[in-house]
Amino acid sequence: MGNSRQHHRTVDRVASILEAVANSASGLTLTQLAARLDAPVSSVQKLVNGLAAVGYLDEQDRRFVLGPAPHVLTVRSGRVPVRSIPHASLAALASASGCAALLAVQVGDSAVYVDWAGTDEPFDYALSRSLRSALPHTASGRVLLASLPEASRRAVVAHEFGADTRAAVDLLATLSTLRTEGYALVDSGHVLETMAAVAVPVIESDRVVAALALSAPSQLVTQRLPELVGLLRNRG
Repeated sequence: MGNSRQHHRTVDRVASILEAVANSASGLTLTQLAARLDAPVSSVQKLVNGLAAVGYLDEQDRRFVLGPAPHVLTVRSGRVPVRSIPHASLAALASASGCAALLAVQVGDSAVYVDWAGTDEPFDYALSRSLRSALPHTASGRVLLASLPEASRRAVVAHEFGADTRAAVDLLATLSTLRTEGYALVDSGHVLETMAAVAVPVIESDRVVAALALSAPSQLVTQRLPELVGLLRNRG
């Protein structure tokens, strides 16, 4: 589903807190959280205290980590984002291709990497620091964007480009080609220079639920594009 709704400052800040602690293995102090959010410690403390009170955060040695509540909600709902691509499948894909294998889902107007395999330390670090990217910016994001209903797709593109009609039209044309060809190829310089990614949709119950991608140096991806697309389609 597309996201053309208005953001709410407090909700955005709560989401940022949860994402920040979830991405930190050792947790974050209140001061670190405030710095991440570029917000006063006093206002962040109120939100953190409220989230801890209802189990969304836990405090351990003055560091905040994700609490049990998010997991409980996921278990109760039974709504696993992607059932057909377990981590073992990602690891096998990375081994077969010699590339990093990435799995992304749509969260609001962003593509968020939920799992990956075959990454080296620099790539792993870059991903862990930048899990969320605007849909138009990555191969996975464009696959997800191309699958949205027309109104939702246009809303995301309009929000991204504003009055730059030429850029918006160019992207919509690219997305149309993507739906025909079934894959997206995008330079990944926003994460690591000289890298590129090719992605295909993951379809469950006749619906695109995720994007599966392979990433490697740009020249390698270009030279092996048909092979990599074939590997992705066999697993997507």
